[in-house]
Amino acid sequence: MLHEPDVCAQALPSRAGGRAATAGQVLMARVRVRWAGVIREACRYSSVPPNFLAALVANESAGDPNALRFEPSVYRHLVSAAEGKSRRYGRVTRAGLAAEVAEILSPKSPAYHAEFLTSGFTSAHASRLAPSPDEALRELATSWGLTQIMGYHMVGRGGTPRDLLEPRFHFRVALELLADFAERYQLNLARDFAEMFRCWNTGQPYGATTDPKYVENGLRRMELYHCVIK
Repeated sequence: MLHEPDVCAQALPSRAGGRAATAGQVLMARVRVRWAGVIREACRYSSVPPNFLAALVANESAGDPNALRFEPSVYRHLVSAAEGKSRRYGRVTRAGLAAEVAEILSPKSPAYHAEFLTSGFTSAHASRLAPSPDEALRELATSWGLTQIMGYHMVGRGGTPRDLLEPRFHFRVALELLADFAERYQLNLARDFAEMFRCWNTGQPYGATTDPKYVENGLRRMELYHCVIK
């Protein structure tokens, strides 16, 4: 990974008389102070380096373990699937999606959900979806916690979406999902960082991210975290 020559020199918040820290530097220092130990523990038996997981946290929730984002289009699909009307996620335009969701957290790319909410998903989990009350479907249609994992990823995993608010459990699921992407697309978890960021936002290693700077921000935040943990 290339290191910008001025990044580490400015990584930590400045002392009196020094150059003011940027928002990115402050963000990564905050993520490091609050989550470095849990991240290091989570990555102990994974090829994913701690600074990648920390940058993913920064990209997705700014380090807030209680961050939530409801996705109306996903909810509509799950309601249709529960009623036996829909077997695959219906693509929606970015403009339509952006008009329906809050701007606090960046949503997944519309293509992301299509990668997971397939006819196979509906068939495999029809027995769970059919009797689900509305509140349960809304939880499945919400992204949760530090890396904003969609609730529907908990179907078949032996847990509930609310479990994703517990950081250690959350990171375990996040690493499982990253490993799934790596296996599916033959990615190296210790090296293919740009592709992994794209997978997290779009479901594919070369997809168009909702935020055009999502990957660029992630890579820079990896560098900043690498500096602040020294």
